[in-house]
Amino acid sequence: MLKLRVLIDNNTLIDRYFTAEPGLSFWIETDGRRILFDTGYSDLFIKNAQIMGIDVNKADMTVLSHGHNDHTWGLNHLVQHFDRTMKKDQT
Repeated sequence: MLKLRVLIDNNTLIDRYFTAEPGLSFWIETDGRRILFDTGYSDLFIKNAQIMGIDVNKADMTVLSHGHNDHTWGLNHLVQHFDRTMKKDQT
């Protein structure tokens, strides 16, 4: 079974607490694997994932569809988030 959750895109529902931006990021679960597909334009995909109860550090892999800013600029935020989380877990 494939489960796809939108972490960030150009739209958001008015009655939700999620933020939108010109960008794209999906969380995909399939065959026991967790895939982060694209990282959006900023760190908003991480914030939305946290609201949804998704720990992006648990991704088995990260896939970048192509090099446009609205699909990749969140990558640096992902690395910083991972580093902060790892340091916090070590204390």
